[in-house]
Amino acid sequence: MYVRRKVLFHKRKVLFHKMEKIVQLLADPKIKIILIAGLIIISSIIYFGVKNPQIENATVVSQTSSPSPQTPAPEIDAEILKNALNLYIDKRAESIDLKDGPCLGKIAEDWVLDIAHRPRTAVDDLPENQCADFREGRAHHFIELDPDGQLIRSF
Repeated sequence: MYVRRKVLFHKRKVLFHKMEKIVQLLADPKIKIILIAGLIIISSIIYFGVKNPQIENATVVSQTSSPSPQTPAPEIDAEILKNALNLYIDKRAESIDLKDGPCLGKIAEDWVLDIAHRPRTAVDDLPENQCADFREGRAHHFIELDPDGQLIRSF
């Protein structure tokens, strides 16, 4: 019991000594300015940097099992994604069954919206299950959403 108290006392002493050093460090005006600036930068990033997580996540392009040898689109333009989500919402409102992965149509010049399974299956890669505009070369890019409207990939 005595040894245990002695160890606890030593740990408290070390902790107190470390806290004293931190307090002394915070007393330096340069450190205060650096900390305040850091807090302002972090707060700004949090406040301004995360406005719409769905659009922010959509800019990441996933390239698993691409359906054609064309070059992938580097990013999804926010306007194209907005058009895709609006068309998706319209089709859902029309009670269209999305479970079979239909092509919902053109969303912008050279872009179409397709619905696919999550996780993707071999059926999703069959040419007859891809948008006709994409398959026939009238569109060179597509956005794939799952039946719940979540982004799977873009090409």
